[in-house]
Amino acid sequence: MTPDEMDRALYTLLLSLTIMVGTVVYAVDGDGDGIDDPADNCVTAVNPNQLDTDADGLGDACDEDDDNDEVSDEQEADDGTDPLNQYSCDGCFDFDIDIDDETSALTDGLLVLRYLFGFSGTTLVDETTTTSAARTGATSITSYLETHNAQLDIDDDNQVDALTDGLLLLRYLFGFEGATLIEGAVAVGAARTTAAEISSYVRSRVDTGSNATQNTFSRVQNLVLTPSCASVNCHKGSSSQYGLDLSSGLAYSNLVNVPSGQMPALNLVTRGNPNQSYLVQKIERNAPDVGQQMPLNGQPLNTDLQQLVRNWIAEGAKNN
Repeated sequence: MTPDEMDRALYTLLLSLTIMVGTVVYAVDGDGDGIDDPADNCVTAVNPNQLDTDADGLGDACDEDDDNDEVSDEQEADDGTDPLNQYSCDGCFDFDIDIDDETSALTDGLLVLRYLFGFSGTTLVDETTTTSAARTGATSITSYLETHNAQLDIDDDNQVDALTDGLLLLRYLFGFEGATLIEGAVAVGAARTTAAEISSYVRSRVDTGSNATQNTFSRVQNLVLTPSCASVNCHKGSSSQYGLDLSSGLAYSNLVNVPSGQMPALNLVTRGNPNQSYLVQKIERNAPDVGQQMPLNGQPLNTDLQQLVRNWIAEGAKNN
């Protein structure tokens, strides 16, 4: 219970006790905002408009998470997301499934439809992601959709189905409106049935800005390659091992879809497939035949940094 909730509960208790013994109690407005404390949804801060975005009984003026998306307003300010939109936060759901900054029927809509039909692996992603997408691998796309499976229930019938929810999304992204949007595509017993309700639901999850990935190559370069790999006699300059220079400005073109000097059958980085990327095997050393674990003569990367590299590759190894 927050301090404001405790204050409100205590005041209500005292009011009840004094009424029981016949004592007259005058209303108190502790913060001077014109709202008496028993009715004030934030008794410690001036908020005459009583704005409560997430309707949790605690006014925005003293609510640390105004939209109830489990990300604090302070964190959302740092992330650049909207603290008043529960679908706008790092890690929240957005129908831009492949993260190419555009929500399209023939990429994102088709990915959702295929997923709901049970497609997996290459059949899920074949020709459904753009060249500028940050999330392209079947594994990462499936994981994203599984994590946010409940958000795919567009007609709100407590079931996720290709011939209702998948079709509704595809029609919306193709620009269908009114009766043509919902005809034959809303389940019996659904709570969300009108074209306006369906459109509003999908629209609030399109281009929210919440789907911006943190698994960028710039972070891989700054947190992994530069401090741990790009040094003289390792992977920097003319003395780079196997000719692999991982210095800033050179590393990306030297890594992505480039065969390993030690194991030419594997690319150093294979877009969308960290398990088939020699870089991952070297920093994790899960396979005994890859030689010494990198970085050489240093501490192994911690699990967070190893996961950063994995996620960047799984999301398409984009130069971002």
